[in-house]
Amino acid sequence: MKKILTKVLVGLLVATATFGFTGCGSKNSATESKKDTAATEGAKKEAKSDDSKKVTVGVCAGPYGDMFEDAIKPSLKELGYDVEIIEISDIVTPNTAVDEGEITLNVFQHSIYLNNFNKEHGTHLTYVTEIPTAGMGIFSDKVDKLEDLPKGAKIAIPNDVTNTARALRVLAQTGQIELDQSVEQATVTVDDVTSNPNEYVFEEMNPEVLPNILDSVDAAIINGYFAIAAGFDLSKDLYNEKVTEGYINVIAVREADKDSELTKTIDKIVHSDAFRTAIEDENKQYKSFTKPDGYYDESQFANE
Repeated sequence: MKKILTKVLVGLLVATATFGFTGCGSKNSATESKKDTAATEGAKKEAKSDDSKKVTVGVCAGPYGDMFEDAIKPSLKELGYDVEIIEISDIVTPNTAVDEGEITLNVFQHSIYLNNFNKEHGTHLTYVTEIPTAGMGIFSDKVDKLEDLPKGAKIAIPNDVTNTARALRVLAQTGQIELDQSVEQATVTVDDVTSNPNEYVFEEMNPEVLPNILDSVDAAIINGYFAIAAGFDLSKDLYNEKVTEGYINVIAVREADKDSELTKTIDKIVHSDAFRTAIEDENKQYKSFTKPDGYYDESQFANE
């Protein structure tokens, strides 16, 4: 983020210097003054036009930055946009940076995490559209099959509210545990595990570190993008999540930008044949991702 802030500060210094010199025209020359004013106004319009075509995209290391690069950026460039993809190492900064206007949009989270983040941090973010998503996976360096996990196995799971609940539901999909169905399933915790016959011990950790701690636990339930970023093969995990509604990843923007021209453009691109061709490429990792509802539909803005 320092890089972005530096660019902003440099831009402000250059603008200040430019306007200072413009205001130093000869007091005896009305013509020169008008020329200077016209030049200044022209520069302002040009700068504004250029800024409207600049797009900064916050991503976490993993497939979604690659997806934006492969399937969205080319179409934006064809339309004259200047796109910069910025990799961020945590799952908080991408949202605060968009909310504060330091970056234009981000691609790394599902809508449940986004909505919960808004509530916890007072941010005002929404999403443009859903995109193909890699499911969570259960990985282990100790066993090759889920049923081979020993009694009392240590299982690492993400420590943020939405992904803790998601990881527990993934394990429940396998039948290894049961969850209290009277509790809101998007917020279940380890205290809501009602059946745990194998007496698994859950260790909650930051989701981005989970790929690096497999040697210290029996298994870990890891978000797909962190797993792929670490070089894991989702086809070789012990179990791969059946991604459910709310856990499909999204492209997020400020609420104030929801109906902007850029937002409409991105939505059209994501529902285009060019996007689907990139996603279905046999040489890319996205083909096996869960596709969102409406994947084959036209953009909601297509006829505007």
